[in-house]
Amino acid sequence: MSENGKLSKFWLHELTRPAFVDWMENEKHPVAVIGIGSIEQHGPHLPLGMDSLAIQHYIHEVAKRSNSVAVHPCFPGYSPHHMGFPGTITFSSETLMGVLMDTIGSLSKHGMKRFCVMNGHGGNVQIMNLAMRLAKRKYNVMVAAPQGPTDTELAKTVAERQKRHWDVHSGPTETGGALALFPELVELSNLDDWEVTLKMDPKLMEFRDPDRPDYDLVSQVYGACTPPNNIDFTSTGVYGKNDPRDADVEESKKRFEERVSFVTEFIKVWKTIPTPKAFQD
Repeated sequence: MSENGKLSKFWLHELTRPAFVDWMENEKHPVAVIGIGSIEQHGPHLPLGMDSLAIQHYIHEVAKRSNSVAVHPCFPGYSPHHMGFPGTITFSSETLMGVLMDTIGSLSKHGMKRFCVMNGHGGNVQIMNLAMRLAKRKYNVMVAAPQGPTDTELAKTVAERQKRHWDVHSGPTETGGALALFPELVELSNLDDWEVTLKMDPKLMEFRDPDRPDYDLVSQVYGACTPPNNIDFTSTGVYGKNDPRDADVEESKKRFEERVSFVTEFIKVWKTIPTPKAFQD
């Protein structure tokens, strides 16, 4: 419900029409927090819906803290590179673009001017960025995808681990997030015989060392040489060289809090800025 613009429920799909109208009429600068993720393989131990399940937790908590509405318009994302593994569902780039554009366009028809997009899957990034750019022009709305924080000690620790071990998919970082948010869906026993399955040219593997003076250059060479289908470089679906069982749940909880707090503060500061003339109807 909503009373004088103050929400007690934050999922858009759980609100009644009167509650949504009350919120829109009484919240000075209403914001929709849109989440996108994926349904794709996440190694032998994490749920196929890892990215979407995680982003649901993020957007709902951000909406709750900022009196916004949370919108999760779809579970799948853009995941053709995961299709070598059973269970993956991928949208085409056009479909995901359409979902984002239609979601923003629909809510803009009801007067909403501010949209905050949170993404849980790397494969969606370019499509999301283009959708934001196009929606801004087509619907005359503001669309943001705040990223951060990146300057805290914890953020630097996670970034360093991701650089050094390519811990970006189904490794300790992502496993920790799942154990923190939905531990009942994690099957660590499937890792009992786990070993590194990342298979890349030995020369390329040398490029994963962030201590190299030329790391800024060679890490991009590594990216340019990564096969388009991940089944060609990992038989388990786990990307990195470090053991997923080394996941730190407490670290993941702190990182969740950091990110939620950052985006919540972004929205609060954003709401202090009057709608620029260019976005006024």
